Amino acid sequence: MMTIIFLLVSSEYTLAQVQIKIATLAPQNSEWAEKFQKGSIEIQERTENRVKLKFYWGGAQGNAKKILQKIKIRQLHGGTFSPTDFQEVYPDLNIYGLPFLFKDFNEVNYVRDRVDNQLEQGFKNLGFNAYGFAGGGFAYILSNEPIKEYEDLKNKRIWLPQGDLISYEAMRSLNLLPVPLPMTDVLTGLQTGLIDIVAIPPVVALALQWHTKVTYITRVPVLYAMGFLAIDSKIINRINTDDQKVLNEVINRIYSEVDSNSQQDSENAYEALSKIGIQEIQFDSDEYQKLTDLLEEPTKKMANDGLYSLELFNEIKMYIDDFRHSSEIL
Repeated sequence: MMTIIFLLVSSEYTLAQVQIKIATLAPQNSEWAEKFQKGSIEIQERTENRVKLKFYWGGAQGNAKKILQKIKIRQLHGGTFSPTDFQEVYPDLNIYGLPFLFKDFNEVNYVRDRVDNQLEQGFKNLGFNAYGFAGGGFAYILSNEPIKEYEDLKNKRIWLPQGDLISYEAMRSLNLLPVPLPMTDVLTGLQTGLIDIVAIPPVVALALQWHTKVTYITRVPVLYAMGFLAIDSKIINRINTDDQKVLNEVINRIYSEVDSNSQQDSENAYEALSKIGIQEIQFDSDEYQKLTDLLEEPTKKMANDGLYSLELFNEIKMYIDDFRHSSEIL
């Protein structure tokens, strides 16, 4: 009798379903959502219904802070995030997004080829599984008044993500006026005049409809944005090894595709903004260099103050300098 009971329990376990609940700010009609809906079907089919992904789209589960709280109490298992969402527990993620660190995608790609693996490894120490980073492109300035130089930024209320201590300190050092808000409140903030300026990749501006509340875009690479999917390792550990391989393969593939397409997607989104009437403003190159120079010491100070690893920051700066030097030689 005991043998029969054991066999029944064993059979039930192997057929058990695991549903992974994932929350995201991405709209359900976005290209990202379409890729993951197809990926979810593939995972379900290849695991014979043992693993299912359930998505909550468009901020239905709240902002990133609320999503992390719900993961902690197991109402959710994962979510899509930006580095600032992990500022308190994993500040090194934010180094890629330091204002005026990178000049172009070539520099970004050179550094990421050498550093991404280090950053992914850090998630395991936090109890999360991560599946690669998806570049969101460079954040450009969106505004209702033309921004051509540093002086134009002064006395303007500039949005920054809630909890983004690094951007806050950078703005303070430039004597600007940061207004911290969760992403879910930005559209209303633009509409009511609570904020005057946002710096965001064109892809995000279109997806979240922020472009409907601005008139100008200044194509200056303020910072490099990226996102990622993090899932609580506890739910992953409930999945058998073969099914984990399927899950990892599909999600990693999707993120790799999104990341590979990010530069072209950013360009397409920028062109889309131009076609619907958002006016392009040129930022003076000398002014760009002025901002870069002004931030050099504050950026080092933030590392010394522990806002991120000084060692990793120096490593990334070394790679950037190496790339720029080699480019000058060529």
